[in-house]
Amino acid sequence: MRALDFFKDLFNNLLSDLTKTFSRQKSDSVFGLDIGLSSVKVVQLKRRRGRVILETYGELATGPYGGLAVGQAVNLTLDNLKKLVADLFKEANITTKTGVMSIPSRSSLIVDIDLPEVDDDKLASIIPLEARKYIPVAISEVTLDWLRIPSPADIRTANENNPEGQPIKGLTKILLVAIHNDAIKNHQTLAKDLELQVPIMEIESFSSIRSCLHNDLNATALIDLGASSSKMAIIDRGVIRVSHTINKGAQDLSMAVSRSLSVPFEKAEEIKREVGLVEKPENYDNVESAISPLVEYIFAEAEHVVIKYQKENRRVVDKFILIGGGAVLKGLLAIAEQEVGVPVAFGQPFNKTEAPAFLSGVLTEAGPSFAVAIGLALRGLEEI
Repeated sequence: MRALDFFKDLFNNLLSDLTKTFSRQKSDSVFGLDIGLSSVKVVQLKRRRGRVILETYGELATGPYGGLAVGQAVNLTLDNLKKLVADLFKEANITTKTGVMSIPSRSSLIVDIDLPEVDDDKLASIIPLEARKYIPVAISEVTLDWLRIPSPADIRTANENNPEGQPIKGLTKILLVAIHNDAIKNHQTLAKDLELQVPIMEIESFSSIRSCLHNDLNATALIDLGASSSKMAIIDRGVIRVSHTINKGAQDLSMAVSRSLSVPFEKAEEIKREVGLVEKPENYDNVESAISPLVEYIFAEAEHVVIKYQKENRRVVDKFILIGGGAVLKGLLAIAEQEVGVPVAFGQPFNKTEAPAFLSGVLTEAGPSFAVAIGLALRGLEEI
């Protein structure tokens, strides 16, 4: 199987009821809507003669819509979220009503498991029972999907009972995905109330892979530095093999600056973006000392996850890709490479689109923040 091919079909059955709700008329343009805790992002893409054209994009912070500051994470009420999305579509001049929305990682679970090597019918009856071991809520509260993970000869599975790294006979690896039904219902309501046609929803990790990876068969660590947490995935031959959450994010960095300098969060957020880990302007010389321990913690935990994966699978993770709003912190790459010991790069999802040359610098800087939104819209162009 060619790398990443199966992602196209992963959620074709998942949320199938949604496709019956909306018209499936072919759309010239599609949007990708990434709903995060600290901001909501949207892009609009169009396919023209085989090329993907960036038509428009935009972002609004959630904080002001929830009575908080820009940069603070807030779980908006549905009414406030509807207002934000309506404002965002207006400000970004989104002209299409058809697109794809993200399912946040916090509302989902992705895990690979070993199950008996049986046919798909028997496997379908086993998976709900096995899923109970990993899902902390009733199975009735989630939507399940699953996929057999291809096992090329050079991907070896090792564990305590199989120290030589040989595939375990009689077992097959399954990628198990669970999405909380409440998240699906809330997105359905949002789309309906805003008169949007959203026949597809996708977990944000899969969108990021689509926009930032380029059919790379090597093992890569993808880290999404969000507001309240950092989401990490290890992708090997196009397959998510590890999904891990690190409970520190960009908001924690701003709070550390706020405490260190005794300034309000709003000012701390501004200083963090201006100073980062590089500049040391007068009166802000302890910003780096406030931020660095948290950044080092994030990447130290990421490196621990990588080492564990490499030991168990006899595969080398040779690259880290950083995405998310927190990834644009000045000086972050240097610390990241120091902690993980392999090349680290920013995700550049806009590279998969065409845009005016004068926007090149702006899009390069904004790229990590729009990885999910671009990935969603790319899927929309493929399937809607």
